[in-house]
Amino acid sequence: MDISETEHNDSDPPVQENGNGEAVVEDEVNDEESNMETVDLGLDDKAADASSQNVFKNIDNEISDDQQNVEESENITPEKPEEISAPPTVVSSSATQEVTPPPAIESLPPLPEGKELELEPEELTSTPFSIEYDLTQPPTPGSTSRRDSYAAGNISRRGSLASFSKSFNISIPFSVGCVCDMGMKLDDVTSSLPRLLSKTTLIHSNEEGADETIQRLISSLHSNSPNTDRTQIVDHLFNLLVGGHFDQESKFVIEDVANVDHMLTLLSHCDCDLQNEIWSLFLAVMKKSNRNLEACTRVGLISKVLDLLPEAPPLLADLLVQIIAALVAYSINVKQTKHLLRALRSTKDQWPPNSLKLLHVLKEMPQHDSADVFFSFPGKDQSGIILPPIKTMPYQQGWTFATWLRMEPLNSVTFEKEQPVLYSFRTSKGIGYSCHIFGNCLVVNVEKAKGKEQSRCVKAELGARKWHHIAIAHCYSRWGRSDIKCFIDGQLAETIELSWVVTSTTSWDRCSIGVSADGAVNTAFCGQMGAMYLFAESLSLQQANSLFCLGPAYQSTFKHDSETSLPEGYKKHLFDGHLHSSLVFAYCPKNCHGQLCLYTPPKTAANTYFVQIPHAVMKEGVEVITTHSIHKSLQSVGGIQILLPLFAQIDLPSSHDNTIDGDVCQTLLSLISLLLSSSQSSQQQLFHSKGFLIISSCLQEASPSHLSMKVLEQIIHIAKFLLRCPAGGPLLKHLFDYILFNPKLWIRARPEVQVHLYQYLATDFLANNNFSQMLRRVPTVIEMCHTLKHFYWLALPQTVSDYTVEERPENFATAEIVSIRSAILTFINRIIISSNSPDEEEKARDQEVHTLLNLLATVREDDNLYDVLALVTRLLAEHPAIMIPAIDKNKALGIIFNLLAAPNELIRIPALKILGFFLSRSTLKRKTESMGSQNLFSLIGERLLSHKRTISLPTYNVLLEVLVEQMTPTFTYAAHQPAQPDWKFENPHLLKVIAHVISQCEETESLVQIKKCFLIDIINLCRESKENRRTILQMSVWQDWLIGLAYVFHTSESQNEVSELVWEAFSILLHHALRHEYGGWRVWVDTLAIAHSKVSYEKFKRRLAEAKAKAEKAETGEEAKMEPTPVYRAPEFAWSEVHIRLLADLLSGIERTVEEWKTQEGGISDQCNASENQVFVGNVVHVISQLADSLIMACGGLLPLLASATAPNNDMEIVDPCQQQLPISVAASFLMRFAKLVDTFVLASGVSFSELEQEKNMPAGGVLRQSLRISATVTVRHILASRIQQPDTPRYETNSAKKNQCIMDFVREALENFSPEGLENVERLVQDSDITRIKGVVYRDMVEENRQAQFLALSVIYLVSVLMVSRYRDILEPPSSPSPFFDSTTTKQENAERELPEGGSSEAVANGKVANDGDHASIKNGSDHSENGADEETEEKGEEGQGDNGGTIAAIKVANSDMKKDGNEYNEEELKKMHQSNGRRPSTLMPPQQTAERRAYLTTKLQTALETCAPLLREMMSDFRGYLQKTLVGTHGQEIMNDTKVLETLRNRNASVIELVMLLCSQEWQTSLQKHAGLAFIELVNEGRLMAHATRDHVLRVANEADFILNRLRAEDVSKHAQFEAESREQLQARYEEYSRCDLLIVSGRLRDSLNATRLLDKMSAILTDGDDSKSGSQFWKLDVWEDDSRRRKRFVPNPYGSRHEEANLPEGEKNEEPEISEQERIRKILKGLFSQRHATTASTGGQELVDESDIDKWAQEVDPTPSSQSACFSTAAKLIVPGVVVPGTLSVTATDLFFDANESDPNYKKQCAQVIREWGGGGNKKNNNLLLEKKYLYQMGERE
Repeated sequence: MDISETEHNDSDPPVQENGNGEAVVEDEVNDEESNMETVDLGLDDKAADASSQNVFKNIDNEISDDQQNVEESENITPEKPEEISAPPTVVSSSATQEVTPPPAIESLPPLPEGKELELEPEELTSTPFSIEYDLTQPPTPGSTSRRDSYAAGNISRRGSLASFSKSFNISIPFSVGCVCDMGMKLDDVTSSLPRLLSKTTLIHSNEEGADETIQRLISSLHSNSPNTDRTQIVDHLFNLLVGGHFDQESKFVIEDVANVDHMLTLLSHCDCDLQNEIWSLFLAVMKKSNRNLEACTRVGLISKVLDLLPEAPPLLADLLVQIIAALVAYSINVKQTKHLLRALRSTKDQWPPNSLKLLHVLKEMPQHDSADVFFSFPGKDQSGIILPPIKTMPYQQGWTFATWLRMEPLNSVTFEKEQPVLYSFRTSKGIGYSCHIFGNCLVVNVEKAKGKEQSRCVKAELGARKWHHIAIAHCYSRWGRSDIKCFIDGQLAETIELSWVVTSTTSWDRCSIGVSADGAVNTAFCGQMGAMYLFAESLSLQQANSLFCLGPAYQSTFKHDSETSLPEGYKKHLFDGHLHSSLVFAYCPKNCHGQLCLYTPPKTAANTYFVQIPHAVMKEGVEVITTHSIHKSLQSVGGIQILLPLFAQIDLPSSHDNTIDGDVCQTLLSLISLLLSSSQSSQQQLFHSKGFLIISSCLQEASPSHLSMKVLEQIIHIAKFLLRCPAGGPLLKHLFDYILFNPKLWIRARPEVQVHLYQYLATDFLANNNFSQMLRRVPTVIEMCHTLKHFYWLALPQTVSDYTVEERPENFATAEIVSIRSAILTFINRIIISSNSPDEEEKARDQEVHTLLNLLATVREDDNLYDVLALVTRLLAEHPAIMIPAIDKNKALGIIFNLLAAPNELIRIPALKILGFFLSRSTLKRKTESMGSQNLFSLIGERLLSHKRTISLPTYNVLLEVLVEQMTPTFTYAAHQPAQPDWKFENPHLLKVIAHVISQCEETESLVQIKKCFLIDIINLCRESKENRRTILQMSVWQDWLIGLAYVFHTSESQNEVSELVWEAFSILLHHALRHEYGGWRVWVDTLAIAHSKVSYEKFKRRLAEAKAKAEKAETGEEAKMEPTPVYRAPEFAWSEVHIRLLADLLSGIERTVEEWKTQEGGISDQCNASENQVFVGNVVHVISQLADSLIMACGGLLPLLASATAPNNDMEIVDPCQQQLPISVAASFLMRFAKLVDTFVLASGVSFSELEQEKNMPAGGVLRQSLRISATVTVRHILASRIQQPDTPRYETNSAKKNQCIMDFVREALENFSPEGLENVERLVQDSDITRIKGVVYRDMVEENRQAQFLALSVIYLVSVLMVSRYRDILEPPSSPSPFFDSTTTKQENAERELPEGGSSEAVANGKVANDGDHASIKNGSDHSENGADEETEEKGEEGQGDNGGTIAAIKVANSDMKKDGNEYNEEELKKMHQSNGRRPSTLMPPQQTAERRAYLTTKLQTALETCAPLLREMMSDFRGYLQKTLVGTHGQEIMNDTKVLETLRNRNASVIELVMLLCSQEWQTSLQKHAGLAFIELVNEGRLMAHATRDHVLRVANEADFILNRLRAEDVSKHAQFEAESREQLQARYEEYSRCDLLIVSGRLRDSLNATRLLDKMSAILTDGDDSKSGSQFWKLDVWEDDSRRRKRFVPNPYGSRHEEANLPEGEKNEEPEISEQERIRKILKGLFSQRHATTASTGGQELVDESDIDKWAQEVDPTPSSQSACFSTAAKLIVPGVVVPGTLSVTATDLFFDANESDPNYKKQCAQVIREWGGGGNKKNNNLLLEKKYLYQMGERE
């Protein structure tokens, strides 16, 4: 048998020497083993076992030891010497050990290099051979063989990735050394050779070619010989591929690419197991080296494997897919890309076999971050780039070498033995610079002279098979120490201080890259390099880092910054011109031609550095490799959009098991994500092709199972990437519009997926500060509100007509819906508050808030409103500057009040909150215009009471917050927080609203508690705040609602407590009005009047209820006599408990102030006259003036009281002539308190009362006259009390009980409280306090108003005279005896005639004008105004010097006769009674039989009683003497005061009181006093009675005015509320219509998107369709709706509904009977019609065409405006009219688009031809709506018309 010659490998590694110059033996057996082929020697098992112990004894031991050393060396990091004097040969760590060769080897001389043992011809044939030994048998026990190592898996010759448990044989190289080591004799071998060769199978002969070898292997496979070992076939196949003995660590590079095809040929004859083994090993080999990938790429292995994939079984398919993945990651051209994509296309509605696995190939495709074009260095000796000679190396500015490299060692075992050179710049003398790689480190060498070399190892590790950027910068310092900076991957790895400057007079002609210039062994670089740069300057760290950031793909000369997309901060370091001008050379792979590396230096640097040309040469297999990334290949076939049709197949089953893969969608999305993140062009393609729209459409049509959490996470991953990507904004908008914001898509997913989606949108997405720039804010908010309403509802619509909701899976839990709604609302919240450009921000926010308000307006279900209201409340609370103007512009008050009318309190409360926040943050102008102009505050109460007349504590809490504008975003449902004193009434109208609501609610215990809370809050707010009190006082008729809270007739203690709080509030407010407000007294009058109305109405209701109760008690069957229902009218004023309480509290407040004044410095006088208290003094005086006479009349009147006090038997009746229903005791108490106030505010103050009197239209001096009446009444009260206390006074019980009881009620308080200010001494006639008060009243304005003082003095003189004479009578003649002043012998008429003037009757003189013209006298004040402002005539009584009359009382003025009379006028009869009782002369009173003792007793008693009155009378007589002399005249007109004796009696203050009384009792004085002074006194009394009546009338009038004001306000409220509600209804209707349009636009937009997606998907699918794939017959086309910007170019797209023209025939019954004409005739006829029509048009327009060519040119040159990010939208109902079709719908115009959306629910739409509508596309075409109909339908419709 012939034995083939073996193939030898001459490239053995060199033998290294250690430091002693000894040869180092390392893995020699492996080296020799790799040089031989194998031959199966056919040893049997026993012989093998017997011989193996000897044959492999030493070999196994040697290999085992050496292998261990090699493994240890791989784990030891090479030491980096500080300095190396000479460049030694690199020695591995394993070589440092001393290795003793085996004795057998030492006994033989070594063979020459490359030679093997040659056997003698006579002993053996001359053909070298290899011996294969079967290692499948177990080894001899105790022996350590290489077989054991293989069996243990420690050593793998092939290193296959797949594990196969098969027995296999190992070929052992047979050599002389081995034979000698075996101890075998050559004769033994020769003798046994025939036996061995009998079992030998010839595998390969060196004489065979690759084709013959493959055919032989195929024949061996088909021979089914038992001696054929399949493992040998695998081994030899890979030996063939690598061109030698294959080893995965040392020999694994494919030498001949054609052998890959041979491998495929062999694989076609292998079974599955063998194919699996081969492909598995080939995959590992292919990944081992880029050269192998390049070899596979050159033979087009991708397409060939794709052809094998459909028929491959599962395990083999996995391997093939991995093969494809590795190749695609390296390079794939356009044709292969199409082939790959077509392999994914479905067939027969199924995924092709194993096609889904290809998706994982694309998914795992790494980012292509390497250069597409690069230098490939094979690592062979002498292979590298040789540079042309360089004149001189730059060193003044330093120099830098920079490049990208990827190390790819040929032999992993000898990797550390090699020293591949990175660059070498040396002279012919060998001096210069170089850098080589030692292990994984860089070593920088500088040789300044021969043998003087310095080296430094850079402390940075370079990883194999990984791209690294290297920059070695040599920095020169003339005066300092130079250094070398090593930059690796943009970072400074190390700075080496080294004196490196090398100078040479000769050129640098030994320069190379990738190999040493002399081609030394193990210096060739194996791997890839990018562009190589040498700069004539030392680069900085910033420049090196910027170079690194450029990436390995950059291959230019740093001239134009547009060549890269680096940020400006990086560009400035590279493209400032310095690097470009400093280039020594730039060898880029793209700039190569053949073996030349071309470089054209800048003009300024031409031939500066090179001796001749600057071009370099690639030698010994160095070549430029060009790869094609999947991104560029996809770009060539259409881009990333080509993958989109795969989404339409996600629902298709697999052809393998007919099941749907649930992960296919996630796989496709991950592929899309990968392409987007690795290529910016992919982002642009996906945007222009609307890829996310297509994906959304496919997902929506697919099964919901694809909407999994993994799919969502992948989409979110894409969104996060686009958010980080600077140019990802437009694409991100598509992602959100079509996918993330598409609820119709996600509603089909599982609930947890939807929750996760919206939570991401609300949290992580919003965390990006630029999100507002990525979205169209207004459309997004509209879409989200639409989603809330139609998809995530909590309650179904109340009526079907409101709106329709989308169907939802039944497994949706309410909690999940709430969570989703919360996330959506949070998202809306962040959008609204996000900032944007100032120009668009306000407008956008207004529209966003408008959309949110539309949601509130169109949703009626409470459950669907809670969270939306909470959002609006939160927005108002946190961002009022945004929300308040937006709400105001949107006129949202109608929505708020609509919500206030909701029956659910949980809706009303948030609505109140919203209103409160709006009011609290609005300006006064906005608040007034929005609320005040339409009286909307009162509407709040009406809305709150529209369903149920109840109010709860939470509602009140919110109302209080709105009242004081202390809004809180939280809702308080349980407790009530009392009002703080520092709060202010910001919306005081709500006081009336709250009170009205409370008063209208049904009476319950909770309502009483709310009343208490409200009143306590008012009190707290008013007690310390003057501003709050003033606010209430400024309200119109505020007393009405406040007093309405009280209970006039309370029935429980809680009601009484409420009333007490009301009175306390009144007390605070009224006191403030008097104390601080000018005209505050009017508040008191209004309060009296309104309280009168309230009390009267309550009494009326009570009587009415009693009447009804009586009617209900009528017996059954009997006709009850029902009175007609009475109509309420306010009665005359009458006092009630309410008035009494109010007045008492008012006086108490005034008195407290007086007490405070007493304690202050200066006392009462200073405080009364202080400027700050003038308002208070004036108001109090007004109050005194208003009520003084009413109180006097309530006590019975001054004249009756005086008569009772002076009557002997007290027989006068005390009644209230005004019928005020005020108890006498209460009236007397108030009167006494008024008297004290007179002391302070009238007598102690110096205020002029003229202004006060004018303010009340009161005559001059009226205040003092009222004060005198008060003083006189109090004086009379004290006199009555004194008489009751005297022991000789008869008891009242013996007489009329009613009369006496009234007197007792009148004086009881005085009797109970003795004090200097009141009743002090009962023996005295007039108390000191009364004397002081009367005197103060008379003398207060004596100087300024002398005339009024005279009148007062005259009245006082009469009063005092009557009192003194009466007491004189009572003392001298006790009441039990006849009156001493009554003359029994003289008749009443006689006495009257004697006392009257001559010639006049008693009636005429007594009454005068008073009797004739009425009893309502008033005092003249220079003007003729009475209390009611009417003009009165003035007539003076008496004439001076005429008749018996004395001086005239000029101040008396009598009212007209038409004045009101009450039947109790005081006239002469009253005076006559007192005159008759007091008019007897004193001489008749003293009986002669009276003893001296009695006389003394009476004198003392008279002296005591009258001693206080006499000084007052004498003083007034003296001070007013001139006036009194003229006034008090005798019966004959004589002056009775000019008598000497009279003057002496009046002037002598020490004279006897009895003498003065006797004077007063004289006939002349009695007559004069009665006639003149009595007239003044009676007019004083009548004025008081008039004032009392006027007060009653005034109070009633004010009450009626208050009722009128309230009714007018109610009518005004009703009118304005009706107008507001009408406007609200219109706005609400407009909002409904607007929402309907938005709803239609959204639905139509989705339909339009679906149609567009279908069209785009068809177009993309057509790209991958070959011409052969189309259906037989012609392809039909139609014009696409697309057009370019100039509207001049359109394009055709396939028309699946196309048909031939011959088919366009009319129906038989409608054919035209006209004779057929030729085609030319028909065209001529059409053109003629068009010409005539054009001619007519031109004539009608005056010969000017509407559009000429110049206009078209102008339009073509126009630039479209930049679209706004917030597209304004206008929509209106419209009809699209095209030939034969009228389509109803909505026309929408935005800033960039024109849309027409057909209304498919319109009956007219349904009448259209379905096929015509289908051809048209259903509406919604963008920018231009062209309806292209087939001819046959146009003909048919045209004929029908």
